[in-house]
Amino acid sequence: MPLVPLVIALQLQTASLAPTPAARLAAIEAADSARDARRARDAQASFERARRSNLPWEGGSGGRCEVRLGRYCWWYDETAPPLPPENEATTRRRAELIAQLDTLAELHPGDDWLAGMRVHYRVDARRTDAADTVARGCRSTRWWCDALLGYAAHVRGDAALADSAFAAALAGMDEATRCQWTDIHTLLPSDSRERYEELPCADRAPMERRYWLLGWPRLAAPANEWRNEFFTRRVQAWLAERSRTPHNLSWGKDAEELLLRYGWPNVWGRVEQTGGTYAAGEPSVIGHDPSPSFAFAPQEALLDSLASGGDDGWDLRSRYGESRFAPIHVRRIAPISAQLARFRRGDSVLVVAAYATADDSLAHPISRLAAALDDQHTVVGPPDSLRVGTTALRLPSAPRLVGIEVTDTTTGTLARRRMLFRPDTGGVRVALSDLLLYRPGAEPAPVLDSALARAIPGDTVSRDRPLGIFWETYGLAEGGESVDVAVTVERIDRSWFRSARQRLGLGDQDTPLRIRWTDARSAASGVAPHAVSLDLGNLPGGRYRLTLTLTPDGAPAVASTGEIELREP
Repeated sequence: MPLVPLVIALQLQTASLAPTPAARLAAIEAADSARDARRARDAQASFERARRSNLPWEGGSGGRCEVRLGRYCWWYDETAPPLPPENEATTRRRAELIAQLDTLAELHPGDDWLAGMRVHYRVDARRTDAADTVARGCRSTRWWCDALLGYAAHVRGDAALADSAFAAALAGMDEATRCQWTDIHTLLPSDSRERYEELPCADRAPMERRYWLLGWPRLAAPANEWRNEFFTRRVQAWLAERSRTPHNLSWGKDAEELLLRYGWPNVWGRVEQTGGTYAAGEPSVIGHDPSPSFAFAPQEALLDSLASGGDDGWDLRSRYGESRFAPIHVRRIAPISAQLARFRRGDSVLVVAAYATADDSLAHPISRLAAALDDQHTVVGPPDSLRVGTTALRLPSAPRLVGIEVTDTTTGTLARRRMLFRPDTGGVRVALSDLLLYRPGAEPAPVLDSALARAIPGDTVSRDRPLGIFWETYGLAEGGESVDVAVTVERIDRSWFRSARQRLGLGDQDTPLRIRWTDARSAASGVAPHAVSLDLGNLPGGRYRLTLTLTPDGAPAVASTGEIELREP
């Protein structure tokens, strides 16, 4: 057998297996990319080690643990701790890290981690404008660039841009990623959380929309800042899962839940280790969240899609809420009293408010009436500078949530009052408006404008003055018809002690006040205004429910309710 052809054949086979120039170039680029990725991650880890070594020492947490999440204890401080400014060495090392990340990002513009870290550490350095510039120049995965733009816009205080950027990010994600990012189970109370987690992802949207509608901090703001904050925390969680954090602990579900519920700390300190969470010789690191923060989520009962409620459905100052958020321009919550009522106007709805805030610290108050038609669409009335006043807002459809808000950016104050309405099921011939309480004169208020001009700014009335009630009836016959009207005033603030005394016969029973009469009038353009004046001087001070019931001939009864605080003169 000749050997030469065999040798030639082997040479040809070897040549065919050799990598092409393009393949060699790709392999070199992959090796460079992997090397640079290791360099970037090593530099980031080195910075966090340096940061920890330079953190100021604190006096200790005092064993506080209001919420326990796996390896972490969380508690709330109303004010930031009196820690010294950031160490100059930390500031310098961060600047060096940012410069190194920028250099590597020029070589690998499509690297998502590098793009995220360049934005994150500028935010960490309080360079929010620079973070925004970097996010706008992002050239990595499109949806991730949109999320980084939302992150930078949110911390900069641009709620509208953050909202649109996060919406674009969600639209660009694959279904599995979008399901993960929109998952709010960590924000829900126990029973609602259990029901939510049992649902497939596609069926969770109604509960998510309900939560974000009710958790909207300021209806008059350009967008829902709490939802923007949540997606900002999602960005931070994505980065933290792939990086070293100031805590120097491995990332886990407990760390993610802590971040999603309470936010990323903006101040760090260290104390002597008291437990076994950290490695031997490592100090315990304490992250302090932005403060003051507030619990904007509603009480669990309001998450029911058929529920309605007033301002007591929110406890913004709750220390034990499932989540907290510190809006940029809100440093304190002030009290406000207000009435909110709806009146039909053809195919539209007129919402009116009578409000008063007695907070003397408001230097430059701006009041606005706003209404949410759903979790995405709000209508905001024109601003005013009154602490006490009335206002109205016409809407194209029935609102789900209405609020009057008084803000003061000088003092960082937010005063708000809310009303949540259940969906209108329709199907009745005759309907009632909400009740509007006013101070009656010699004659009852003939129309809404006159009642609104004398409206009581809130729900507190004195026993020694008559109480006027104004409402409208819709659907009465244009030629007029008689209806039976009943007003019931019933006490609702019975304490346990008071109820016990009444059961034992040691105290007078609370007897509801009931008034009935027949009313006959015509309805101009389908609207019939009504007003009645009540003398409540014989009732003791306390909280009462007003119920107005109207029974047309041959039609079901309809009712409208309100509450008042009856005080001693």
